[in-house]
Amino acid sequence: MPQDIRLRVVGVSKRFPGVWALRHVSFDVLAGEVHGLVGENGAGKSTLMGIASGALAPDEGVVSVNGVDVSADPDLVRARGLAIVRQEPALMPDLSVAENIFLGVGAERRPRPSEMNLWAQRLLGEWDPDTNIDAAERVDLMNAQQRFIIEIVKALAGDPTVLVLDEPTEHLMSDDVGRLFDRIRALTRRGVGVVYISHRIREVRSIADRVTVLREGQSQGTHDIASLTEKDIVALIVGKAVNHEFPEKQPPQSGGRDRLEVRGLSGEGFSEVSLSVRPGEILGLAGMDGQGKREFVAGLVGLTAGRGQIVLDGTAIRPGSSSHTAAAGLQYLSGSRHRDGMFAELSVRENFSYRTLRNIARAGVIRREAETAAAEAAVRSFDVKTPGVEAPIGALSGGNQQKVLIAGILAADPRVVIVDEPTQGVDIGARVFIYQAIVEAARRGISFIVVSSDAGELAGLCHRVAVFSRGHIVGELAGAEVSESAIISAVLTSGSDRRRQGGTESLGHRVLKWFAGNWAPLATVATIILALGLYAGISNEFYLTSRSIGGMLALVAALAMVACGQQALMLIGGIDLSVGPLMGLTTVVMSFFFVKDMPLEMQLAGWVALFGVAIAVGLLNWALVDPLGMHPMMATLATFMVLQSVSLVLRPTPAGMIDFEFLDAVNTRWAFLPVAALLALAVALALDAALFRSGLGIKLRGFGSRADAARVAGINPRLMRLLAYVGCSVLAVAAGVMMIGQVGVGDAMSGNDYTLASIAAAVVGGASLFGGRGSFLGAFLGALLITQINVVTTFLSLTDGWRSVLLGVMIVTAVAAYSRARKMVVAA
Repeated sequence: MPQDIRLRVVGVSKRFPGVWALRHVSFDVLAGEVHGLVGENGAGKSTLMGIASGALAPDEGVVSVNGVDVSADPDLVRARGLAIVRQEPALMPDLSVAENIFLGVGAERRPRPSEMNLWAQRLLGEWDPDTNIDAAERVDLMNAQQRFIIEIVKALAGDPTVLVLDEPTEHLMSDDVGRLFDRIRALTRRGVGVVYISHRIREVRSIADRVTVLREGQSQGTHDIASLTEKDIVALIVGKAVNHEFPEKQPPQSGGRDRLEVRGLSGEGFSEVSLSVRPGEILGLAGMDGQGKREFVAGLVGLTAGRGQIVLDGTAIRPGSSSHTAAAGLQYLSGSRHRDGMFAELSVRENFSYRTLRNIARAGVIRREAETAAAEAAVRSFDVKTPGVEAPIGALSGGNQQKVLIAGILAADPRVVIVDEPTQGVDIGARVFIYQAIVEAARRGISFIVVSSDAGELAGLCHRVAVFSRGHIVGELAGAEVSESAIISAVLTSGSDRRRQGGTESLGHRVLKWFAGNWAPLATVATIILALGLYAGISNEFYLTSRSIGGMLALVAALAMVACGQQALMLIGGIDLSVGPLMGLTTVVMSFFFVKDMPLEMQLAGWVALFGVAIAVGLLNWALVDPLGMHPMMATLATFMVLQSVSLVLRPTPAGMIDFEFLDAVNTRWAFLPVAALLALAVALALDAALFRSGLGIKLRGFGSRADAARVAGINPRLMRLLAYVGCSVLAVAAGVMMIGQVGVGDAMSGNDYTLASIAAAVVGGASLFGGRGSFLGAFLGALLITQINVVTTFLSLTDGWRSVLLGVMIVTAVAAYSRARKMVVAA
């Protein structure tokens, strides 16, 4: 009886602008089989798995899971039992570990939210009984190793029939690799099909039954793993002879001291890296993406923090200072040319000269004639095809852009040049010219470090090649050893254990984690409120009276309610500038329906009109932001102006006195406490309960935390935005109803001050402008603190200027403290 086919890919092709990512690729994965998938960077492995998961639609071909066509349907892929462990975990950082696992499985497998933490902790314990991962902690407090384990546990929690593992051992230390392999074998015994994607040939040979090799988007066949040696697999991956045109290498200068020495440099993504470069030497850095070579370069040139020693021509350079590094003579050209390698809107002249300003400036003033002459000479020397040096560099081809940038670096008289992907996106003619420029500069004594994903390029250019794996240099090739096949073989067969991260937490780290947590903003704001109230009470005996506190809380109600609406939007990374005019429009509408002697039917119509307006405004803002794609600030600013205009047309001046009985109802008190403030507090608590203890609330926070990971988990982005925008408008109208107790008439301008105040209240209460963080109780407390500051300044006889200063200091301190604490925890 033939073995069941769990995953089948037939004739799949995918083209991106200018390149075929996949061409007519076919393979299948059998039940109970581990199927290896190998190839170089850019061979098409990740694209193929993106198509298999439904995240990408193929241009041609069919993907089926357990016999069902699932092409370009991620929900159906998940329902049919396919789960993926991605090389970059698809986790939502502001959610807890348990919440991420909860959202990562199908709805039918999710426990009740109240049981979520225990359920997730049990799953983590099944992976490792001695796990140091707390299911209740946020993911952004986890290190890389822990995040990858969470991603694995999340995938296994869904009880998949097909499990895709993309570079699964990159962030794992040896004992966790062993657990993973044990779990894979247990899964295959139950009939699960496993796709194992890795550049580590030894791992693939030790775990896989069959292997499919991809090269330049095409399949090189599927083979029984036992029939291939490591060399056979490398040969299938490399496939072709080297065909680059490289100038003859000149030996580096011998004798004397090294030009650059790096000793024990460590930082984010790399550890204890030591190397040296001689004058005139070209050193290559090889390794798969994510293995530490680019992270090391970022630390070396000072773009990220690092620890260790950097010595350039005998002079120590302070790690972590890019300006110090550049001034010492170490120049860097990024591999992301369009993002951070050039200024696309500036001219060829300006992109050439910005590194050499000291050579063309006198007393801080640029000599335009000298600058233009130098740029024109560089254009001629490097054969740059451009209408002139004043043409924007963004209008040039990729090869000519790269020539300009390399010419600018060499004009800066560097001692060491670090070039990341020197010929990425350039044509063959420009590529040869760039190779010649590098070799000629090295002949003059300039040292080079070249980072490239092209093994042939490294072999053709470099005197030595250092191989990175898991953040360390694990091998070096020199002299005759430097060849394309040897570099690829070294990369694919390299091995290095990740060092375990973590350990016993210090008291200081635990304190930082608390400040970075969800409860810190609430406790901090509450403490400030109490301290400020105590100080005001000591300074003025009338402050802590029931009349004073009741009056202050009456002012809090409307601001707290609209701040809760703003918080709902900020959870998904949005903002609403129209809430203030919407509150003003609310009073205007009420001034037509809730006046003296208005019949009950008209008052009921008034309520319908109010919340009809709320829903309509929410839908309008959502439509502008989501279907039309406008930025939230621009969209809601446009709505701001529309609402303001409508209100002024209806009530050019304040008018329409609200019925006193209605105002009395709005201003009702329980003892000395305004019922409106108590209602705002109850709404905040109820919304927080839904936010943290319901599936919908977790989805909303997850989407705001990381939208792409939320989509992978099956969360509907359009629905989340719709709920947030409509919810914000409804709460703004409710705030307008509360505000009428203070205003008493229809006033189009009465709500305008609440726009910025509501944003400030949410931010002070712990919200992030980038989404995913905050609470409704925090927004309430933020509103209370802002109102308290306004009241206290009056009791302390302070001017309006001091009130503004206090508010500004509170906002800046809150944002800085919360953000800094989170960054320090992640760095630790």
